[in-house]
Formats: sequence, structure tokens, C-alpha cells
Amino acid sequence: MSNKKEYLMELIFMKLKHNNSRKISLQKKEFTQFINSLINNN
Repeated sequence: MSNKKEYLMELIFMKLKHNNSRKISLQKKEFTQFINSLINNN
């Protein structure tokens, strides 16, 4: 399950990074921490 989660986070991160209409300044590590905090905070 961990691999699926990592793959999904990578996919979302890349989509956000390549979206020209929005600029995000998060690094991958920060993004991962953010997603993990959303998942863990029911």
C-alpha cells in the first residue's frame, strides 16, 4: 500500500508542478509532509 500512496503523491505533485496556471513553491518533501498531515489528522 505504501507504494501506491507514494505513486499517487508523486503523480499529484508532478501535475501541480507542471500546471502553468498555478505556481506552487513547495518542495517534494514539504508536499509529502503536508499530505501525510492531512491523512493522519482525521
